Amino acid sequence: MHLTIVDDMKDNLDCYQELLGNKFDLELIQDPTDVIPFLKSKPTDMLILDLHMPKIEGFDLFEEVRKDHHNLPVIFLTADPSEEACIKGLNLGAEDFITKPVSLKELEARIVNKLNKIQATKSVDGQDSSLKEETIEFEEFILYLKTQAARIGESFIQLTPIEFKLIALFAKNPNEIFDRQYISNMLWPNVHVQNQNIDTHLSNLRKKLHPFSKNLKTIKSRGYILRV
Repeated sequence: MHLTIVDDMKDNLDCYQELLGNKFDLELIQDPTDVIPFLKSKPTDMLILDLHMPKIEGFDLFEEVRKDHHNLPVIFLTADPSEEACIKGLNLGAEDFITKPVSLKELEARIVNKLNKIQATKSVDGQDSSLKEETIEFEEFILYLKTQAARIGESFIQLTPIEFKLIALFAKNPNEIFDRQYISNMLWPNVHVQNQNIDTHLSNLRKKLHPFSKNLKTIKSRGYILRV
């Protein structure tokens, strides 16, 4: 599998090459402004981004990448330990947010875990017809419960864990209204989160699932419902 790692510190890139080079096909980028041109010319299976870099911040670069590469999995790997940064990264749609220092075994395990899910999704998309999995279907929309992905027509959509939990809740309980408190408790049990966190994830989900997302309605003062 091909990984693209972006870090403005050359010593860090040298370390990644030494530790991960024999396990993955690596592209190491020190100048973050080189990322967009690289992605236009070569495919990659996952993008790993540092957060605080000169010229362009990791969050801004993530949003630039997403404009043309909607389903490219992204992991943030940063020395910023703040909860605010972690929540922002996950809310943007990153697959994971890893804080340095991190052990090689943990880093490798997290990367492999995400890549395995991607491979499983590709198999469901027809590359392995022997793979069977439980689905929920509404006309052109299919939700894959094991690999946590969706399909609309011929388009396959990779979902973040939170996006999957959201659409799975609605798909398993169509035409039922769920209020913000119920959704918040399901996504973040025993943790207080602001309402805009739910709004951000729902907004991202609606964009990914268009045009099927027209069925996901907001009921004023009551919550959300999937009308089918």
